[in-house]
Amino acid sequence: ELKKFLIRRPPLLGCSIEANLAPKLEWLQTTLDLRDLELKKLGRNPVVLGLSIEDNMAPKLEWLQRRLDLDVEQLKKILLIKPNLLAYSIEENMEPTLTWLQTRLGLDTAQLRKAVLIKPQLLGYSVEKKMKPNL
Repeated sequence: ELKKFLIRRPPLLGCSIEANLAPKLEWLQTTLDLRDLELKKLGRNPVVLGLSIEDNMAPKLEWLQRRLDLDVEQLKKILLIKPNLLAYSIEENMEPTLTWLQTRLGLDTAQLRKAVLIKPQLLGYSVEKKMKPNL
């Protein structure tokens, strides 16, 4: 499993466990109140481990929480289903998608939140390629 993991994300070979990986996992566990099995699931995701807390993870989680009015449990649920969303751009991916869905379907924030909680993959859909042709 370690071999497969490192093949998918070779830059992690150069990361220090104490200086890079452990602090990220601890931050995620504390921020999202993750149980050990949930942390293990996120810790297996090479994309998540390659991201900066300050420059990427914290701002995106804060933005999602504000934008969708999420509590910590809801935020955790979304991230456990779609951890790669931390690599998505707010400006180029998530905000245009949420705005389009909200406008096109006439959703209020609670309805939009419910849709994302049911299908977090929506955050990664392209408006032009995936949603406009299908809605």
